[in-house]
Amino acid sequence: MKKAATISGVVLGGFLLFAGTAAMTSEPLDGEKLAQERCTQCHGFGRVERAMAEKDPAAWEATVDRMIGKKSGLLNEEERAAVLGYLVNR
Repeated sequence: MKKAATISGVVLGGFLLFAGTAAMTSEPLDGEKLAQERCTQCHGFGRVERAMAEKDPAAWEATVDRMIGKKSGLLNEEERAAVLGYLVNR
């Protein structure tokens, strides 16, 4: 019984170590690429480019949130942040 618990602990520890390492080495999301892929599911990217000269950060946040509300699953929180970062800092 003690041997089984030790083996289970080693396996679990290895899994947790691997999972933590994978999370730390993932590259940051490319907001520009995400915006081009996701925004064009509903409209042309030219529409986004035209709005870049007009919108401030608060307007972009409202726009992105409105688009997410229109299409469930469009962006998760991490993707949302990457897209907003691109749109605001272009």
